[in-house]
Formats: sequence, structure tokens, C-alpha cells
Amino acid sequence: LLADKTEKGGGDVITLSVGQPANAAGVAWSLAYTRTTAREVSPLTSSTSASNWSNRNIFNPNEEVLQNSNYLTKDRISASLSFARNLLSSKHRTTVGVFYEGRRGKPYSWTYLNDLNGDGISGNDLMYIPSAPGSNEVVFRGGATEEARFWDIVNAYSALSSAKGGVVGRNNQFAGWVNNFDVRISQELPAWTKQHRASISFDILNFGNLLNKKWGRIDEIGFPSNRSFVNYAGINAAGKYVYSLGSLEDFVTRQAAGESQW
Repeated sequence: LLADKTEKGGGDVITLSVGQPANAAGVAWSLAYTRTTAREVSPLTSSTSASNWSNRNIFNPNEEVLQNSNYLTKDRISASLSFARNLLSSKHRTTVGVFYEGRRGKPYSWTYLNDLNGDGISGNDLMYIPSAPGSNEVVFRGGATEEARFWDIVNAYSALSSAKGGVVGRNNQFAGWVNNFDVRISQELPAWTKQHRASISFDILNFGNLLNKKWGRIDEIGFPSNRSFVNYAGINAAGKYVYSLGSLEDFVTRQAAGESQW
């Protein structure tokens, strides 16, 4: 393996925010939106060259194509709201705060289930999408029924349908929106002098998941961020790709460190 430098890649971030510090009634709030672009040639997911090379979703193994970064969070909304009142005593405040984060899901690529380009690595070859149903650019081993199922899936996903007549771009599809609420309850307490305050707080992370186990979940495509439903079954006598459909790979709930639970 020979790794060489590239001048390609970079990103930009813009954030718009509004808010109000705590007013006389003890109410504070904030709202922000962040838009990010981040593009790269290789995600460099490993500390070794061999796995960096093999765990990149590509069409040509040696291509230097700029695409969305594996680490891109394209859209993010954050908001907070808090109320402070003297509930337990006239000198010590009780504060209840809620923080919300909503973000677009992790990007992923549409690839073949097996090895199309013959480099000995399965699952990382970006998929070719014919220009239209019945175009005969690709032969379906299962005939018209299998072709109809293929187009049902293609038309259901923007990255597939927008690539008709070409190869799907890397990381052009995104997992579903992620929503998370955290709650904090804090109480001021007397300290060693009248000028000092102590406080104790109680945090509930991913509070929505406490209310409903289907909320606050991070459902995404796992490493190395590729998804498929098509096997490359060779080339026929006319020089056309032959496709054989498999099961559409599903999202997995991220739980390596309890991210999807309260």
C-alpha cells in the first residue's frame, strides 16, 4: 500500500442563535441552529493503512473523490428552557431546566452486498443505478418481479433515486433525525456564610426515553457506514451487470455506551 497526501477536503459551519438570560421571573431560554458542510477523500477510520483502505466506500479503490465526511452532522437544532423559583425557602432557589438537541442522522453509502470491482473486499463498492425501469442497462436474475422490487426501494430513498444513470455518491444518504431531551433539577442550599450558596442537582439524561422507550433512540447504519440490498452476480454475454436482490439491510440502535436509553 502506498498512501499519498491530498489537497482536497474541508468544511464550514454556521450557527444562528437567539436567547434570553434569566429575567425577573426566573425564566431563561435559548434556541440555535447549526448548518455544517464537511467533505473528505478518506475518513481515516483506523490506525493502520490496510483497514483505512478497505473500510472506505468507493467505486474505484484508488479514486480521490471528494464526498461527504463520515463524521458530518449536517443539521443541528439545540434549545434550552429553565425556570427558577424560591420554592423551599425565600432565599434559596429551585431551578428546573430542559435541554433539547435534534440533529440529522449519521451519513451512509449505498453499496453492493458483495465484491463488484474484484479487489477482494465485499460490501464497500458503491452501487450503479440504471437510468429508468425497463432500460435494460442491468439484467435482474429474478426477472420483472425482482426489477419491480428494486425500483420500489430506489424510489423510496433520495440518494438512490437521484443517482439514476450513474453511481451513487459516498455518504449521500442520512439516517433518521435524532431527538434528545435532558432534564436538570437543582436546589440552592445554605453554605458556610450568608454570602455563599451550595447547590445539589439531579440530572436525567435522555428524559424522553424514560417516558417512551421508542423516543431518544439513535438508529443508524453501523461501521463502515454502508447499506445494501443488491448482490453483483457477474456480467452477461452482452456485457451488462447482473443483479440479484437480497434483504434490505436495516438500521441498528446505537447502544455501545447506552446512548439510546435514559
